[in-house]
Amino acid sequence: MTTITLEVQDKKLKFFKDLIKHLSFVKIKEEHLDEDTDEQVIENIRQGIKEMRLVEQGKAKSRPAREFLDEL
Repeated sequence: MTTITLEVQDKKLKFFKDLIKHLSFVKIKEEHLDEDTDEQVIENIRQGIKEMRLVEQGKAKSRPAREFLDEL
């Protein structure tokens, strides 16, 4: 078996995966890069908004920005 590495534009990745998924002789082995996918970024933003709303409603506590930055 031979391995081929391809670089595919993010916006075309789903289409490409769907296309090659139907080829019985192709196996997909995904390598996860350090970058988040678009879906992960969107989900992270949604989660942040939910947390912000809970803080605004008094259902969750926030912490000072300096404390957060010191952890980084």
